[in-house]
Amino acid sequence: MPVGLFMWVPTEGSKVEIWRFMIDKKYQNHGIGRLALTLAVQKIALDSQIKIIEICYDPKNIIARNFYLSYGFQEIGMDTDNEEMLAILTI
Repeated sequence: MPVGLFMWVPTEGSKVEIWRFMIDKKYQNHGIGRLALTLAVQKIALDSQIKIIEICYDPKNIIARNFYLSYGFQEIGMDTDNEEMLAILTI
């Protein structure tokens, strides 16, 4: 049974952008998100040209922020519209 969605897009150069990463609320806090992110990072890392994974999130979403930072993402600042925080993971 699907419980979420994960979508990433390669960009120019050595970066992949995660465009969507959602786990249904009733399935959160069961380790599914961390497992999904781990599997996605492993799959992305199969492309030896990819060195950076980028994600963005609402800076007011403390749960998302803490999750990504605990995984090893580093915040690099706000996006060009100054609406979402950008964070990167170097692989």
